[in-house]
Amino acid sequence: MTIRYLEIFVEVCKYMNMSRAAQSLMISQSSVSQAVKALEKEYNVLLFERLNHNLYLTAAGEKMLYLATQVLKSIGRLSSAMHNAPVSLNIGSCNTVGASFLYPLLAEFKKRSPDIHISAEISNTQTLTEKILNSSLDLAIVPETVQQDSFEYLPFFDDDIVVICWPGHLLEGRTAALEEIAGEVFVGRENGSATDLLLKNVFAKNGLPLKINCVCNSAASVKLAVKNKMGIAFISRFLVKRELKEHKLGCINLCSKVFTRRFGIIYHKDKVLSKEFTRFTGFCRQLGRQGLETLLDDN
Repeated sequence: MTIRYLEIFVEVCKYMNMSRAAQSLMISQSSVSQAVKALEKEYNVLLFERLNHNLYLTAAGEKMLYLATQVLKSIGRLSSAMHNAPVSLNIGSCNTVGASFLYPLLAEFKKRSPDIHISAEISNTQTLTEKILNSSLDLAIVPETVQQDSFEYLPFFDDDIVVICWPGHLLEGRTAALEEIAGEVFVGRENGSATDLLLKNVFAKNGLPLKINCVCNSAASVKLAVKNKMGIAFISRFLVKRELKEHKLGCINLCSKVFTRRFGIIYHKDKVLSKEFTRFTGFCRQLGRQGLETLLDDN
């Protein structure tokens, strides 16, 4: 059964005459007859009674006409909807990106590509990777620590992780070794957070203890906990740029750059890359770190 067969059948019902249906469709009468016979054979029913060179719908034919009409209407609505459907892109970002520059980034992109509808989701890295795998998201901006055979990775920008403390902390403004701050109590991030994973991996790799006093599920709550002296914390410099400038938070400088990380765009390796996808990723690569800094300064 094909859509064309249904169209031919409905046209025959309109005229109750195969010759007139053939003329209307601009096809041969034999093609019309063949389509009707094919439907009858497939469903093992008689669609028309042929009496005295006239056609009469059978009960099965009446049911076929009703259902075929509904199918063709649905296909018409589908065609109309798809031809007029907005071009869309589903973008995810980890909490660090979402709390710092995701919306300025998307606003700037929309200025250049107003025809593309953007939906954005902010979540922890683990959740985003799961949504990439099940096609809920087209792409996600996450730390480079995400490594799976199912993903392709496009570098985007480098990010510095800084150690923040409350103003007046004994180590504020000083340069300290990792071993020195290991004696401090930390404000941590939730499981599934790339920052949490990075922090634990670095301390474990250096054989140092990690004392976490409380766990927060957002950058805002981390900063609030530190301000209230619940502990010091590791956080993206992007997220505390304003607080450091206004001296609402302090910073402890590390001797080594063990907490520098790279962010990138991940997508499923089997994904068919649309022109919208290519425009957005090209825009991000062109923007780079310097462009992101400018966006933050403007906002």
